[in-house]
Amino acid sequence: MHPLNEYLNAYGRGEEDLLDGEREQIAAADADYDTDKHWAFEIKPEECALIVVDLQEDFVGPDGPMRVPEAYRQLPRVQALIEACRAAGVPVLYTEHTIAPDVAHDFPAFWPPIANGAIAEGTPGAKLYHGLKPRDDERVISAKHTYDSFAGTDLDYALRCQGVRTLIVCGTLTNFCCESTARTGYFLGYHIVFGSDVNATDNAEAQRATLRTMRRGFGRVMDHQAIMAALSEGDTLHREAKLKTAP
Repeated sequence: MHPLNEYLNAYGRGEEDLLDGEREQIAAADADYDTDKHWAFEIKPEECALIVVDLQEDFVGPDGPMRVPEAYRQLPRVQALIEACRAAGVPVLYTEHTIAPDVAHDFPAFWPPIANGAIAEGTPGAKLYHGLKPRDDERVISAKHTYDSFAGTDLDYALRCQGVRTLIVCGTLTNFCCESTARTGYFLGYHIVFGSDVNATDNAEAQRATLRTMRRGFGRVMDHQAIMAALSEGDTLHREAKLKTAP
């Protein structure tokens, strides 16, 4: 569907309702959601950290109660990205979303599997997927009780103690925990790199919406190969974009 028609349908409007110049404004905004802003900042390995969000047994396992099949299929890419970060000296941190009665909030009401015990604190399903093998020096944040990896955790403190300025975000679900983490990271002053093919959710429209929102106003959206190339070979995409936008 044409962006104009999508817009009008979303708000229940007709073309006769449009203001002068609004048609052009809608087209420009739609194009901006798909414009990569690689000129925004440079990826420097010494300033980066990789945040692996909630790749846990209950989310990743093919038989998990909250399984995200695409997260399972993306594991080889995530593992390749982890290894590339290790090779570049980039810290890797992992999060585990856990639920207990005193920190459940409204999660059981919104998520029936959680009401039935999924990702419960202290259970095997709440632990990192067995295919991920954190090193002894890689922090696992298991006291994460909501979508946002920063809320009530020591993530920000751990990152600042290591001089991190740029966050590379991967994991699941794209439009919940990954997006929430990226947004708060941005609000806290970090540069955001959001992996387009290493963040997974269970709905194509939701995946596309998050990637477009990230791209327009929060960070650089890149596939895992481009991220690994920037870490190992230098940020060519940034340099080329800066040249194109130079006055």
